[in-house]
Amino acid sequence: MTMTDLFSADTVIDVEGLLGHIDDRQFAGRSVVHVDIGWGDARKHRQLVRSDAGHSVRIRLPRGSFLADGAVLFDDGRLVVVVRRTAEPAVVVDFADNGGSDGARRMLLLGYLLGNQHAPLDVTADRVATPLMTSVGAAEEIVASLEITGRVEPAALARHGWSNTSADHHSHSHDHAHSHDHSHDDSHSHDGAHPQPHHDDHAH
Repeated sequence: MTMTDLFSADTVIDVEGLLGHIDDRQFAGRSVVHVDIGWGDARKHRQLVRSDAGHSVRIRLPRGSFLADGAVLFDDGRLVVVVRRTAEPAVVVDFADNGGSDGARRMLLLGYLLGNQHAPLDVTADRVATPLMTSVGAAEEIVASLEITGRVEPAALARHGWSNTSADHHSHSHDHAHSHDHSHDDSHSHDGAHPQPHHDDHAH
């Protein structure tokens, strides 16, 4: 496929494997075209998306693949098609704003609450973030009730994968065999838990 072919309006780019990361030396000097992939679609191994240059990109990857920010999907020697994680509404809490022993206690309570709701977590060295699963007002009320300093803002989540939590494996990755027992002890209260939209690819 030539550069001219790539920029024709009816071009369909087929992707059947991940070629590396845009920072890899082999892609130096390439022109870059992006496809925006949100956190909810990052595990979908089959999807049709459109690049920011207007190309249709047909993704057909092996099960278990993860479309990380910066992943290279196509390379013709001059141009690469690269995943770009889109910023989406999220609850963001900076560790520096919640320091000390009392801050640690409040952060543990927040983690317990999010764990009860099976909310996926994106944890870095500086902050923890989770997708906004309810209204902005309700999220701000929860954060305020825990006396945590946080905010609701757009954030690019799971740029390189989710943090290793039960939510990562239980709620957002259905590619593994469901041989484990799903009968949970619901002695803890789920009152106030907000239903979550399912973005999983359920093609088996």
